[in-house]
Amino acid sequence: MAVIEAGGWTFSYDDVGSGDPMILLHGLLMDRTMWDYQVEAFRGTNRVVTVDLPGHGESPPQPIGFTAWDAARAMGAFADAIELGPAVWIGHSMGGFQIVRLALAEPDRIRGMVLADSSAGPENPELLPQYEGFLTVAKEDGVSDDLAGILAMLLFDASFLATPDGVHWVKRLAAQDVNKLEGGCRLVFDRDDVRDRAGEITAPTLVVHGTDDVSIPVAVAQDLVTRIPGARLVEIPGSGHTAPLEKPEPVNRAIEEFLRAL
Repeated sequence: MAVIEAGGWTFSYDDVGSGDPMILLHGLLMDRTMWDYQVEAFRGTNRVVTVDLPGHGESPPQPIGFTAWDAARAMGAFADAIELGPAVWIGHSMGGFQIVRLALAEPDRIRGMVLADSSAGPENPELLPQYEGFLTVAKEDGVSDDLAGILAMLLFDASFLATPDGVHWVKRLAAQDVNKLEGGCRLVFDRDDVRDRAGEITAPTLVVHGTDDVSIPVAVAQDLVTRIPGARLVEIPGSGHTAPLEKPEPVNRAIEEFLRAL
Protein backbone atom coordinates (compact mmCIF):
# COMPACT_ATOMS: atom_id res chain seq x y z
CA MET A 1 0.00 0.00 0.00
CA ALA A 2 1.19 3.51 -0.87
CA VAL A 3 -0.11 6.97 0.07
CA ILE A 4 -0.05 10.08 -2.08
CA GLU A 5 -1.54 13.58 -2.00
CA ALA A 6 -3.17 14.82 -5.19
CA GLY A 7 -5.41 17.79 -5.77
CA GLY A 8 -5.51 18.48 -2.04
CA TRP A 9 -6.83 14.96 -1.31
CA THR A 10 -4.91 12.05 0.22
CA PHE A 11 -5.28 8.60 -1.30
CA SER A 12 -4.17 5.15 -0.22
CA TYR A 13 -3.65 2.86 -3.18
CA ASP A 14 -1.97 -0.22 -4.61
CA ASP A 15 -0.07 -0.17 -7.90
CA VAL A 16 1.02 -3.57 -9.20
CA GLY A 17 2.03 -5.23 -12.44
CA SER A 18 3.22 -3.66 -15.68
CA GLY A 19 1.85 -3.09 -19.13
CA ASP A 20 -1.16 -1.12 -20.34
CA PRO A 21 -2.57 0.69 -17.30
CA MET A 22 -5.96 0.16 -15.72
CA ILE A 23 -7.38 1.91 -12.65
CA LEU A 24 -10.25 0.57 -10.58
CA LEU A 25 -12.56 2.67 -8.39
CA HIS A 26 -14.81 0.99 -5.83
CA GLY A 27 -18.36 1.78 -4.76
CA LEU A 28 -19.84 3.28 -1.61
CA LEU A 29 -19.18 1.28 1.61
CA MET A 30 -16.49 -0.77 -0.16
CA ASP A 31 -12.74 -0.25 -0.57
CA ARG A 32 -9.95 -1.17 -2.97
CA THR A 33 -9.92 -4.79 -1.78
CA MET A 34 -13.24 -5.43 -3.54
CA TRP A 35 -11.11 -5.66 -6.69
CA ASP A 36 -8.81 -8.43 -5.43
CA TYR A 37 -10.10 -10.93 -8.01
CA GLN A 38 -9.53 -8.44 -10.84
CA VAL A 39 -6.04 -7.53 -9.56
CA GLU A 40 -5.08 -11.20 -9.49
CA ALA A 41 -6.47 -11.76 -12.99
CA PHE A 42 -4.80 -8.81 -14.72
CA ARG A 43 -1.61 -7.97 -12.82
CA GLY A 44 0.37 -10.35 -15.04
CA THR A 45 -0.48 -8.40 -18.20
CA ASN A 46 -1.38 -4.89 -17.06
CA ARG A 47 -0.41 -2.18 -14.64
CA VAL A 48 -3.31 -2.35 -12.15
CA VAL A 49 -4.06 0.54 -9.78
CA THR A 50 -6.70 0.27 -7.05
CA VAL A 51 -7.60 3.26 -4.88
CA ASP A 52 -9.39 3.83 -1.59
CA LEU A 53 -11.77 6.73 -2.16
CA PRO A 54 -12.15 9.39 0.59
CA GLY A 55 -13.26 7.99 3.95
CA HIS A 56 -13.08 4.42 2.68
CA GLY A 57 -10.43 1.84 3.48
CA GLU A 58 -7.22 3.60 4.45
CA SER A 59 -7.90 6.98 2.79
CA PRO A 60 -8.90 9.84 5.11
CA PRO A 61 -12.27 11.54 4.57
CA GLN A 62 -12.81 14.83 2.82
CA PRO A 63 -15.03 17.61 4.19
CA ILE A 64 -18.67 16.89 3.40
CA GLY A 65 -19.97 18.61 0.29
CA PHE A 66 -17.76 17.33 -2.53
CA THR A 67 -19.61 16.24 -5.64
CA ALA A 68 -19.07 13.48 -8.17
CA TRP A 69 -17.51 16.15 -10.42
CA ASP A 70 -15.11 17.19 -7.64
CA ALA A 71 -14.16 13.56 -7.08
CA ALA A 72 -13.60 13.07 -10.80
CA ARG A 73 -11.23 16.04 -10.90
CA ALA A 74 -9.39 14.68 -7.85
CA MET A 75 -9.00 11.33 -9.60
CA GLY A 76 -7.50 13.14 -12.59
CA ALA A 77 -5.00 14.78 -10.24
CA PHE A 78 -4.27 11.38 -8.70
CA ALA A 79 -3.63 9.92 -12.16
CA ASP A 80 -1.14 12.69 -12.87
CA ALA A 81 0.56 12.20 -9.51
CA ILE A 82 1.24 8.51 -10.23
CA GLU A 83 2.04 9.21 -13.92
CA LEU A 84 -0.76 6.98 -15.10
CA GLY A 85 -1.34 8.39 -18.58
CA PRO A 86 -4.32 7.33 -20.70
CA ALA A 87 -5.78 4.23 -19.09
CA VAL A 88 -8.73 1.91 -18.90
CA TRP A 89 -10.89 3.19 -16.03
CA ILE A 90 -13.11 0.64 -14.28
CA GLY A 91 -15.67 1.80 -11.75
CA HIS A 92 -18.20 0.07 -9.53
CA SER A 93 -21.32 2.09 -8.66
CA MET A 94 -19.97 5.32 -7.03
CA GLY A 95 -16.62 4.77 -8.78
CA GLY A 96 -18.49 4.64 -12.07
CA PHE A 97 -20.31 7.89 -11.29
CA GLN A 98 -16.92 9.58 -11.11
CA ILE A 99 -15.57 7.94 -14.27
CA VAL A 100 -18.57 9.01 -16.34
CA ARG A 101 -17.94 12.61 -15.33
CA LEU A 102 -14.21 12.29 -15.96
CA ALA A 103 -15.01 10.97 -19.44
CA LEU A 104 -17.08 14.11 -20.05
CA ALA A 105 -14.64 16.60 -18.49
CA GLU A 106 -11.24 15.11 -19.43
CA PRO A 107 -11.79 12.53 -22.17
CA ASP A 108 -8.12 12.24 -23.12
CA ARG A 109 -7.45 10.43 -19.85
CA ILE A 110 -9.70 7.52 -20.75
CA ARG A 111 -8.59 4.89 -23.23
CA GLY A 112 -11.66 2.86 -22.37
CA MET A 113 -14.08 2.58 -19.48
CA VAL A 114 -15.91 -0.24 -17.74
CA LEU A 115 -18.96 0.62 -15.64
CA ALA A 116 -20.02 -2.08 -13.18
CA ASP A 117 -23.49 -1.76 -11.63
CA SER A 118 -23.34 1.97 -12.15
CA SER A 119 -25.39 4.76 -13.73
CA ALA A 120 -25.31 8.19 -15.34
CA GLY A 121 -28.56 9.16 -13.66
CA PRO A 122 -29.50 10.46 -10.20
CA GLU A 123 -30.28 8.38 -7.15
CA ASN A 124 -33.49 6.36 -7.26
CA PRO A 125 -36.09 8.65 -5.58
CA GLU A 126 -38.01 5.64 -4.28
CA LEU A 127 -34.98 4.32 -2.39
CA LEU A 128 -33.45 7.65 -1.34
CA PRO A 129 -35.59 8.15 1.82
CA GLN A 130 -34.56 4.68 2.97
CA TYR A 131 -30.89 5.51 2.36
CA GLU A 132 -31.19 8.80 4.23
CA GLY A 133 -32.73 6.93 7.15
CA PHE A 134 -29.87 4.41 7.17
CA LEU A 135 -27.36 7.25 7.25
CA THR A 136 -29.10 9.04 10.12
CA VAL A 137 -29.35 5.90 12.24
CA ALA A 138 -25.79 4.77 11.50
CA LYS A 139 -24.34 8.20 12.37
CA GLU A 140 -26.13 8.21 15.71
CA ASP A 141 -25.93 4.57 16.73
CA GLY A 142 -23.34 2.94 14.49
CA VAL A 143 -23.96 0.07 12.09
CA SER A 144 -25.80 -2.63 14.02
CA ASP A 145 -25.83 -6.22 12.85
CA ASP A 146 -29.42 -5.74 11.69
CA LEU A 147 -28.52 -2.62 9.71
CA ALA A 148 -25.49 -4.37 8.20
CA GLY A 149 -27.79 -7.18 7.10
CA ILE A 150 -30.13 -4.73 5.37
CA LEU A 151 -27.24 -2.97 3.66
CA ALA A 152 -25.86 -6.32 2.55
CA MET A 153 -29.14 -7.15 0.82
CA LEU A 154 -28.87 -3.89 -1.13
CA LEU A 155 -25.27 -4.61 -2.12
CA PHE A 156 -25.27 -8.36 -2.75
CA ASP A 157 -27.43 -11.20 -3.99
CA ALA A 158 -28.63 -13.62 -1.30
CA SER A 159 -26.63 -16.47 -2.83
CA PHE A 160 -23.39 -14.51 -2.35
CA LEU A 161 -24.21 -13.75 1.28
CA ALA A 162 -24.09 -17.47 2.03
CA THR A 163 -20.46 -17.73 0.87
CA PRO A 164 -17.30 -17.03 2.93
CA ASP A 165 -16.77 -13.83 0.91
CA GLY A 166 -20.32 -12.76 1.69
CA VAL A 167 -19.89 -13.37 5.41
CA HIS A 168 -16.62 -11.41 5.32
CA TRP A 169 -18.21 -8.38 3.69
CA VAL A 170 -21.20 -8.30 6.03
CA LYS A 171 -18.73 -8.15 8.93
CA ARG A 172 -16.92 -5.34 7.12
CA LEU A 173 -20.18 -3.42 6.77
CA ALA A 174 -20.90 -3.80 10.48
CA ALA A 175 -17.45 -2.37 11.29
CA GLN A 176 -17.84 0.77 9.17
CA ASP A 177 -17.50 4.24 10.73
CA VAL A 178 -20.26 5.95 8.81
CA ASN A 179 -19.18 9.39 10.01
CA LYS A 180 -16.06 8.96 7.84
CA LEU A 181 -18.22 7.89 4.90
CA GLU A 182 -20.79 10.69 5.03
CA GLY A 183 -19.06 12.67 2.27
CA GLY A 184 -19.26 9.68 -0.05
CA CYS A 185 -22.88 9.09 0.92
CA ARG A 186 -23.75 12.66 0.03
CA LEU A 187 -21.92 12.35 -3.30
CA VAL A 188 -24.09 9.33 -4.12
CA PHE A 189 -27.38 10.63 -2.73
CA ASP A 190 -27.09 14.12 -4.25
CA ARG A 191 -25.46 13.36 -7.62
CA ASP A 192 -26.74 15.16 -10.69
CA ASP A 193 -28.27 13.59 -13.78
CA VAL A 194 -25.88 13.41 -16.75
CA ARG A 195 -27.82 10.92 -18.86
CA ASP A 196 -28.55 13.56 -21.48
CA ARG A 197 -24.79 14.13 -21.89
CA ALA A 198 -23.89 10.46 -22.27
CA GLY A 199 -23.91 10.85 -26.05
CA GLU A 200 -20.83 13.08 -25.71
CA ILE A 201 -18.73 10.20 -24.38
CA THR A 202 -16.18 9.05 -26.95
CA ALA A 203 -14.35 6.38 -24.95
CA PRO A 204 -15.03 2.72 -25.80
CA THR A 205 -17.38 1.56 -23.06
CA LEU A 206 -18.28 -1.78 -21.50
CA VAL A 207 -21.16 -1.98 -19.04
CA VAL A 208 -21.38 -5.04 -16.76
CA HIS A 209 -24.41 -5.33 -14.53
CA GLY A 210 -25.92 -7.90 -12.20
CA THR A 211 -29.33 -9.13 -13.30
CA ASP A 212 -30.49 -9.17 -9.66
CA ASP A 213 -29.17 -5.72 -8.72
CA VAL A 214 -31.67 -4.12 -6.33
CA SER A 215 -29.90 -0.78 -5.83
CA ILE A 216 -29.51 0.00 -9.55
CA PRO A 217 -31.79 -2.30 -11.59
CA VAL A 218 -30.40 -3.82 -14.78
CA ALA A 219 -32.93 -1.75 -16.76
CA VAL A 220 -30.78 1.29 -15.90
CA ALA A 221 -27.80 -0.36 -17.60
CA GLN A 222 -29.91 -1.33 -20.59
CA ASP A 223 -30.88 2.32 -20.98
CA LEU A 224 -27.33 3.55 -20.45
CA VAL A 225 -25.85 1.54 -23.33
CA THR A 226 -28.37 3.13 -25.71
CA ARG A 227 -27.04 6.56 -24.73
CA ILE A 228 -23.26 5.99 -24.96
CA PRO A 229 -22.16 5.57 -28.58
CA GLY A 230 -20.94 2.03 -29.25
CA ALA A 231 -21.35 0.88 -25.64
CA ARG A 232 -21.78 -2.84 -24.97
CA LEU A 233 -23.71 -4.46 -22.11
CA VAL A 234 -22.85 -7.77 -20.45
CA GLU A 235 -25.49 -8.86 -17.95
CA ILE A 236 -24.21 -11.02 -15.09
CA PRO A 237 -26.85 -13.62 -14.12
CA GLY A 238 -27.40 -14.23 -10.43
CA SER A 239 -25.42 -11.19 -9.30
CA GLY A 240 -26.59 -8.33 -7.13
CA HIS A 241 -25.17 -4.82 -7.01
CA THR A 242 -21.49 -5.84 -6.76
CA ALA A 243 -20.88 -8.07 -9.78
CA PRO A 244 -17.04 -7.83 -9.85
CA LEU A 245 -16.93 -9.31 -6.35
CA GLU A 246 -19.93 -11.64 -6.51
CA LYS A 247 -19.26 -13.13 -9.96
CA PRO A 248 -15.61 -12.39 -10.78
CA GLU A 249 -15.20 -15.05 -13.48
CA PRO A 250 -17.78 -13.73 -16.00
CA VAL A 251 -16.88 -10.14 -15.16
CA ASN A 252 -13.18 -10.83 -15.76
CA ARG A 253 -13.95 -12.58 -19.04
CA ALA A 254 -15.92 -9.56 -20.20
CA ILE A 255 -13.11 -7.19 -19.20
CA GLU A 256 -10.52 -9.39 -20.93
CA GLU A 257 -12.53 -9.36 -24.17
CA PHE A 258 -12.92 -5.60 -23.88
CA LEU A 259 -9.17 -5.11 -23.42
CA ARG A 260 -8.43 -7.30 -26.44
CA ALA A 261 -10.80 -5.24 -28.55
CA LEU A 262 -8.99 -2.05 -27.55
